[in-house]
Amino acid sequence: MSLLTRIPMGPFSEHGAKRSWALAWFPVVGAGVGVLWLAWWKLFSGMPVPLRATGAIVSEILLTGGMHWDGWADVFDGWGAGPGRREQARKDSRIGAIGVLWLVAGFVAMVQLWRLGADTLRWPLLFLSPVFARGVISVATALPKASAQSQLAQWVQQMTDPRGSIISSLLTVGLSYWLIGPRALVLDAVVVLLAAMFVSYWQRIFSGLNGDILGATVIFTELAVLAVGSWSWIWR
Repeated sequence: MSLLTRIPMGPFSEHGAKRSWALAWFPVVGAGVGVLWLAWWKLFSGMPVPLRATGAIVSEILLTGGMHWDGWADVFDGWGAGPGRREQARKDSRIGAIGVLWLVAGFVAMVQLWRLGADTLRWPLLFLSPVFARGVISVATALPKASAQSQLAQWVQQMTDPRGSIISSLLTVGLSYWLIGPRALVLDAVVVLLAAMFVSYWQRIFSGLNGDILGATVIFTELAVLAVGSWSWIWR
């Protein structure tokens, strides 16, 4: 909770046995974001869908401090800068033109998916989108090699072990199956494949995992769940 949100939870435990369970809690944080999304979907049903989507996105930004959208902009800034200046552009506290363009594109894509899916979206998808996003980065954190220049990724990998990631995966898959049914297995497989390709690509670009890649993966996975999930509801 302290790592992924701005909610004050007190000092982080230095006890190794407690730290090793951190990744198992990532989907729980996602569930909290999912509740915010559902609140905007259900409680403000009289509002136009784009406004509800905007409210949900802003609420998530306020809860998380915008770290995931910041990572989204930073990786594209690095990508646009070219091989020789990627790390410098990614780490620059100022967002460049490429980062701004992709911020706008990501925001518009999120709102558009809410709007286009107004007739097909069901509340489980809205709830599961943030859950999936945090579940995916718990796996990405435990498995890939961290960039030598990323203190955040190295710190997270050092404080955890794969069992937390396994529990996180089981929670995510089990919750999706319970809420959606057998179709969740297809949703799970497609979204995980897309997220793995996304993480793999950025790892090659930046020579290892870093905090910005993790943040960008959250946004990408949320978009992927909404896109794939909306389509899968048509299979009825």
